[in-house]
This record gives sequence, C-alpha cells and structure tokens, in this order.
Amino acid sequence: MNGVIFEFHIGNTYSRNFIIKKYDEDIDKMYFSIKKSDDDEKTILQKTLDDGITIVDAEYDDDNNVISRTYNLLLNADDTEGFKVGIEYPFDIKIVTNKDADDIKLTIMNGTLTLTTVTTRKWNEVA
Repeated sequence: MNGVIFEFHIGNTYSRNFIIKKYDEDIDKMYFSIKKSDDDEKTILQKTLDDGITIVDAEYDDDNNVISRTYNLLLNADDTEGFKVGIEYPFDIKIVTNKDADDIKLTIMNGTLTLTTVTTRKWNEVA
C-alpha cells in the first residue's frame, strides 16, 4: 500500500487497523514514523511494536503458514498536540525481520498525515 492518506482532528485519539498479507517471517520490529518533511533526518513522532502498535489478529492456512496479520496503530490525543493543522506530514510503516543474522527491512506503507482543526483543545477543556 503506497500513498495512504490519514486525516483526522488534531488532539484526538486515533486508532486504525492495518493488515499485512502473505508475510510468513516473524516480525521482530515495526516502526510508524512521522517527519516534518521527507528531507528531515529526525522523526517528530514514532510508534513501535508494543508502544502504539499491537497485533490484533493472525490468520493461518492448513499448514500453519501466515495468511495475514492484523495490527492496530494507536495515536494518543497528546501525540499530535504539537503538530500544525493543514500540513501534510510524511509517514511510513517499516517492518524488520531477522533472518540468518541479517536484518531484513521492508517499508509496507507510506503516505501523508494531515490534521484538521477542532474547537475544543486540551487547554480549553473544562473539568
């Protein structure tokens, strides 16, 4: 999947499932990374397995080979508070498997994330 567009309200909790199909290797690491621009070396937000990315489900064939794995990406409300509204931030999801002592890295999704404005923000919520 390339060119995915995520668009949601700034300061909201965001949860989205995604599926990896026909990839039978064990996934050792996974990264969801957002930058201000493609040229930046530094990420402004990163989620990893067990820290924002969790496995939800797996489907196997009769020979116990993986047909698909479903993961959930969770961005907490505070994760996007420092972002600017209306800016397209590039992101990708990369998986890493270790096979024969070598890391195999594969980008499985990339695209842009754009935040839209809301009236009620963290600083004006009344308890």
